[in-house]
Amino acid sequence: MAKAAWDAEELRDRVRGFAVAALAADDAVLIADETGDIKKGTKTAGVQRQYTGTAGRVENAQVSVHLSYGSGRGRTLIDCELYLGRNWAGTTADHERRCAEQGIPPERASAVATKPELARRMLERALAASVPFTYFLADEAYGQCRALRAWLEEHQVRYVLAIPKTEVLPLPDGRTRQARELWALVPEDAFERRSCADGAKGPREYDWAAVQLASVSTGLERHLLIRRSTVPNKKDKKTGGLVREIAYFLCHTHPGATVAELVAAAGQRWMVEESFQVAKGQVGLDEHEVRKWCSWYRHTTVCMLAMAFLVTVRSRFIPAPPMTPDPRP
Repeated sequence: MAKAAWDAEELRDRVRGFAVAALAADDAVLIADETGDIKKGTKTAGVQRQYTGTAGRVENAQVSVHLSYGSGRGRTLIDCELYLGRNWAGTTADHERRCAEQGIPPERASAVATKPELARRMLERALAASVPFTYFLADEAYGQCRALRAWLEEHQVRYVLAIPKTEVLPLPDGRTRQARELWALVPEDAFERRSCADGAKGPREYDWAAVQLASVSTGLERHLLIRRSTVPNKKDKKTGGLVREIAYFLCHTHPGATVAELVAAAGQRWMVEESFQVAKGQVGLDEHEVRKWCSWYRHTTVCMLAMAFLVTVRSRFIPAPPMTPDPRP
């Protein structure tokens, strides 16, 4: 994996084009998320004690950020970046020697590139390759990053991003309010009951409402999309009783976007979780035994190639919907 003469970046780009050609549709989305692999020792590139959702706790692990492409025709991983935390960023001689042993590029070894920054780099590559998609989706770890949101808005990328309840949002009249404060002001009759996707037990129904926020200079609009569970299912920390769980999504979209459209977009984020399950269960994404930087990228890229092949074969049994020109900016 380390010594063979081939370019993982070139293969990555070819895999992306191959997958997009098979899966492109009017409902296609790009989704950023991370996954982790628990490791022993300290020499594998990127390994350190850090939180990983795979274990649900802090472990000695390797964490990577991925970009998934999905539509009604299927979903697969199309890009990847290995996350290097503080243990891998420094300027001392010992640190430089350690990174050199693993083949880590100097620009990645000198400073930490955050997970939202890694997601932005992958999005840049997707935009440069003219990948067709409707929305960019991600969870709170990315949605609360204002630098990422500003970049998306500057490039007129429509998004639906989960945000924490304390996120401060701008209103059309110039005031600002936290997301949870805006939820408290929404009248009951403004909520609509809709299914965002089908789950293992049938349609995943929630109550939804949207609040108009300040628009951006590019002519697109911002909305706060609020999701409320239909029954009490979360324990209140103050009273101990059950309350309805509330989730918040910041949306950057075209004028006139409906709640139904935003709900459908928000419900597609689950596809990245399915991509990870397939990658680890069927093509060995988490079964590498490599330490070096280039070896990790080569193994991961070959796994993405295997996934793209499988999803392309499967997509041939799904009638291709006609691609309609998107008149929206």
